[in-house]
Amino acid sequence: MTARLAYGLGALVDLTGATGPVKGARLAAGHGVSVGFLESILADLRRGGIVASKRGGDGGYWLARPAEEITVADVIRTLDGAGQLGGATNGTGGDLAPVWDAIAEATVAAAESLTLASVARSRARAPNMKRDSTNVLS
Repeated sequence: MTARLAYGLGALVDLTGATGPVKGARLAAGHGVSVGFLESILADLRRGGIVASKRGGDGGYWLARPAEEITVADVIRTLDGAGQLGGATNGTGGDLAPVWDAIAEATVAAAESLTLASVARSRARAPNMKRDSTNVLS
C-alpha cells in the first residue's frame, strides 16, 4: 500500500462521517501529513469523481456520492492506477503463476466488496484504534 493510498483512504473514511465540507488542512492535521501532500491526493480524488470540493471560508471537501457506492477498488484505481489493482503475473510467475493470479483475483474481489461505509463501520468498532491520527472528526 502506498502512502498516497493510505492517507487518501483515511481521509475518505473521515469524510464518510462528515456532516458538511471539511477543510483539507483539518484532514491533513488529523493524519499528520502536510496540507500540500493531502490536497494533492484530494485533487486526484476530485478528478476521479470520488470527492467534491468548494473553495472559500465555507468550503472544503465532501464525498461526491454516498459512501455505500464508493469501493476501496475505486480509490485504488484513482490513486494508484488500474494496474496496481490485481497485479496478475502476465506470464512472469513461472510455475507459481496460477497461485499469484489467484491471489490477485482475490485482492480485486476484496477491494470491490469493501465500501467506504463498511470501512468506516469497521473503524468505529475497533476499540484500540488511535482516533487522533485516523479520524479527525471524532
